[in-house]
Amino acid sequence: MKKVAIVISFYNNLENLKACLNSLKKTDYPNYKIFLVNDSKGIDIGKAIKTSGHTGFSKAYNVGIREALKWKPDYVLLLNDDTEIINENWLSRMVEVGEYYKNVGVLGCRIIYPDGSLQNLGGHMEGWQITKEMLGWEEPFEVDHIMGSFMLIKKEVIDKIGLLDEIFNPYLLEDTDYCLRAKQEGFKVFSVPGVKIIHKKGKSVDTIPNYKRMFVRFKNDIIFSKRHLGIKDRLFRILIYLPLVAIFRKKSDEDELKFRNFRLRKWFPINLILYVIAFFSVIWLRLR
Repeated sequence: MKKVAIVISFYNNLENLKACLNSLKKTDYPNYKIFLVNDSKGIDIGKAIKTSGHTGFSKAYNVGIREALKWKPDYVLLLNDDTEIINENWLSRMVEVGEYYKNVGVLGCRIIYPDGSLQNLGGHMEGWQITKEMLGWEEPFEVDHIMGSFMLIKKEVIDKIGLLDEIFNPYLLEDTDYCLRAKQEGFKVFSVPGVKIIHKKGKSVDTIPNYKRMFVRFKNDIIFSKRHLGIKDRLFRILIYLPLVAIFRKKSDEDELKFRNFRLRKWFPINLILYVIAFFSVIWLRLR
């Protein structure tokens, strides 16, 4: 039976963590071990692996992955602390799919909001767009990327491409980058719709001031675009799409990219300044 290391990064909300850990108790797959990373400040949770606090997604999970690898697992699951498992057979099903399909290296599942509506099922790269799959799939299917709140990674992938790239810290696009790097090395990325988890998306991010969120978004998107997009798509996303993001926002996450679904951002002049700063900071990073 394959060994699965479950790495959970804890950030500030004990109620979320308790709900996550309690939901894991229903798992019917016995060969797993939890590696809890405490990325908070001023909160003690016993034997958890401790970071310096508030280090961000990539850094915190990389600390956990390094520790988990000492256990010599066959799979490493990255699981957010604000998720809850629904299916008892979730892990046995994920491993089954990982073993059945040839060259699968990274797997995700059906991620839903607490109200039961679809949040994420993986997606594809379509030109300059990072799309989300919204069809009613039932059987496992191949995608280009999955969401990092639930990411099951084969040990062979980690051996080949390493850990999450901390250039994307504190959060955003590190998961998509990891999936695309895995695909570049010949691995497939699969979504398993039959496995569902609840994700209370955005609770930690919402505590970050708007100017910091916008700067991180611009910086990481520019880095991602330079790394993974062709020249025409890269220029369009960086020079046209992102400035529009600074000015307009979608009425909801699920709205299509159509003009009627957008509204003017309250602080768009400041956002445009942040975009320019992010643009030149990425250039500076490359020149160093």
